[in-house]
Amino acid sequence: MKKFWTIICSLILITTTVFCLVGCSTPTKEQLLNKYSEQIEREMKGSFDFFWNEAQTAENSPAYGLIADRAGSTKGSNASIASVGFGLAAYVVGAEEGYVAAQQAEERAKGTLQALLNLQTNGSRATQHGFFTHFLNMNTAVPASGSEISSIDTAIMLCGALTAAEYFGGEVETLANQIYANVDWTSMRMTRNGKHYIAMTFDGNGKPKQPWDFYAEQLMIYVLGAGSPNEQYRLDDAEYYDFTRAEGKYNGHNFYYSWFGSIFTYQFSHAFIDFRDKTDKNGTNWWNNSVEASQAAYDYCRNNAKLSQSYKEGGWGLTACDSPSGYSGDLGCPPRGWTPDAAYERIQGTIAPCGAIGSVVFTPEQSLKALQYYQTIRLINGTYGLLDSYNLDRKYYATDYIGIDKGISLLMLYNYKCDGVWELTNGNEYLQNGLKALGFTAA
Repeated sequence: MKKFWTIICSLILITTTVFCLVGCSTPTKEQLLNKYSEQIEREMKGSFDFFWNEAQTAENSPAYGLIADRAGSTKGSNASIASVGFGLAAYVVGAEEGYVAAQQAEERAKGTLQALLNLQTNGSRATQHGFFTHFLNMNTAVPASGSEISSIDTAIMLCGALTAAEYFGGEVETLANQIYANVDWTSMRMTRNGKHYIAMTFDGNGKPKQPWDFYAEQLMIYVLGAGSPNEQYRLDDAEYYDFTRAEGKYNGHNFYYSWFGSIFTYQFSHAFIDFRDKTDKNGTNWWNNSVEASQAAYDYCRNNAKLSQSYKEGGWGLTACDSPSGYSGDLGCPPRGWTPDAAYERIQGTIAPCGAIGSVVFTPEQSLKALQYYQTIRLINGTYGLLDSYNLDRKYYATDYIGIDKGISLLMLYNYKCDGVWELTNGNEYLQNGLKALGFTAA
């Protein structure tokens, strides 16, 4: 199986070659991959190492396979169930790229999924209706204090599990499908003002709360819910078509925007699900939407370069990350649905490299140029590739790596390189059933 995907990746790279007329200003995909091959490899390998090294690997531990939310100066980090999802997909990348032996990667994936299934079925407080808690203790798998059951983090874990299932097959596939079938998507349904939504979490009484009522990173939830192998727990398309799609524009780019404008919201679902050349029943093409949003994010930092040294020197792609005042989910580009307005970001000036890198499939030249630039900043380069963030105006350099940020960087670089994750998930019957149930057809 490993050799098969290596051949596929090579063929895709060859077929992307396009002969360009003399004077053509847009480089081909092959030219970009050749030009930035060293930078791509460096960040991919470093990101993979995060997931491989920061996992719990004590045999017979209830927390086997859990992966730290962050590493670096932070010691004793809790595990993040989303980090586990990115990690499961990372093991596929590691096997394909030769970072680890395929058998090692398969055993790690199998052990991780077995531990997750045990948590799901043994009455652990870590799960509810099949959904997992956002943060768990790395040694005991007990929910971290104050951590919530999370629909989106569970969805990321499942997408990673299904990616591994398609690649490794066998016991990995069986375990992944069992975990998936145990998630009761209907338990997260809620209604507000006559509209149907999926909730972000449960309240103290086990009732769904905090609806996904606005476009963000949650597209994968609807696909997974509609494609569930458990018919009893399956969603229809009501929740998908009822969330608010607010259209805005920046610098001539029109798209449905997310509340905070953080660029990761236009990336996460696309890391796993191939939305290229697909439209829903209303004609929405989410791939094109993310292209427009990524171009707008790039333009925003270029247009405001005089207001921040971070932007001026080449950083772009504002997104949730560590900042001089702590972790912030507020960073993002206009348009967006909240206040304060864009002036807040102009003075903030904090850049997370994963913002631009995570859009490499949408804006390849701009993203790879940014990757090259980031790797020249000595203080944000380390063991696991690029550290989380920096701010030149405040002379701030993050000292941690964050799992979800390393994950989006790794998977999107891999997808750009050879469509690797997409080729696998395009063959997953449940994800494809989910897309069909939601009314997606070829554009």
